[in-house]
Amino acid sequence: MDDRIFSKRTLFWLVLIGTLSFAGAFIASIYQDKLIQISSYGANSYSESAIGHKAFTKLLKKLNYRVRISQQAQGGFNFSDVKLVIEPESQKGLSDTLSGFSGVGSLIVLPKWNAQQDRKKRKWVKLLELRSPTEVENIIDYVSNDIALVRSDLDLRAENFSWDPDFFSLSQQPSLPAPQLISGDSDLIRPLVYNDSGILLAEVIKPGFLYDIDRTWILSDPDVLSNHGLDNGGNAEFIVSVLNELTLNNVGGVIVDETSHGYASEPSLWRKMLEFPFAVVTLLAVCSVLLLVWSSMSRFGAPEKTEKSYQAGKEFLIGNTAELLAFGGHGALMLRHYVERSLHSVATNLHAPKDLEGYELLQWLDRVGHARGLRINGSEAVHKAEQQYTSNSFNVLAAIKAAQDIHRWKQEMLHGTG
Repeated sequence: MDDRIFSKRTLFWLVLIGTLSFAGAFIASIYQDKLIQISSYGANSYSESAIGHKAFTKLLKKLNYRVRISQQAQGGFNFSDVKLVIEPESQKGLSDTLSGFSGVGSLIVLPKWNAQQDRKKRKWVKLLELRSPTEVENIIDYVSNDIALVRSDLDLRAENFSWDPDFFSLSQQPSLPAPQLISGDSDLIRPLVYNDSGILLAEVIKPGFLYDIDRTWILSDPDVLSNHGLDNGGNAEFIVSVLNELTLNNVGGVIVDETSHGYASEPSLWRKMLEFPFAVVTLLAVCSVLLLVWSSMSRFGAPEKTEKSYQAGKEFLIGNTAELLAFGGHGALMLRHYVERSLHSVATNLHAPKDLEGYELLQWLDRVGHARGLRINGSEAVHKAEQQYTSNSFNVLAAIKAAQDIHRWKQEMLHGTG
């Protein structure tokens, strides 16, 4: 009778599917970002358009920042991380992503542009127009109602900025078309980069604001880090300097929030299992289960008859008992009992002194055996048997050999060597 549950063919398919599942999961974990790409034309990290931020995140990764684009509104951060909320769509989106965050810093970048998609090149924008002041001021009000939006000389390019020397030492000027700045009382915000028209970068010093975050900065104009703005060396140097300061020279990680743009996706194992590329692994696992069920179906019905028939007699009974003892892991215990009973039997039959035990008894029996001309040394035979039943791993064949030596020694001690 074949005791195997699966045929060779079924086993081959199970091993193959299992190997493919493991390889699929491994490859998916490495190339997930390349396999799953979100396309967008808006002001977010997935966008390659003029107002997108994809070039900014690539720049940070190239500079060895620990960058993570987050689709979780809360959680998933370290206390050394900095969260970037770039051009949030609403005050609620900004509030949701900063609530519960307890990192070393946060950067709020105000929105500026509304975009119309180019229908021929869907990753690009066809038309840009400034957001209404009301939309931007609604985001600013999250910090304080006393911070004002400043838009003036929209046809000019702002380049005449000054900066706080305690934080920055820039070799080039940031350059902004249609600059969007802010103004506010010194009790609310501390100007870090500014000009005569207003403030480009400010630190929030409002008492009690986001007490869980060490520092919160506001960048008034997103063109500094947009795809088209990073073409200017001064803008690139400026935004990298901002991240250096917030992350304490690249000690902390950078979390770029995308939940405020509608890309919220809370962790779900079941949803992940049905998303590409993990859906491939799930499919292979389902196939494995179906093969397992199919293979088990053939085992229903009347049991097959064994080819081994039961026999009568002492020899079959002893052999079957020995197999059961070995199967149950009692071989070492049986060998120990056999050695002890053999020693007791020999000592009793040879009238050994009753006060002798253990080593002294073996020495006495060895002297008797030597006088009788025995070929087997009792102490050596007992020592080899003890090594077997006290060992961490029980060797059945070595134990049988030790028991045979004990048996021969016993026979020669009791009946002679003839």
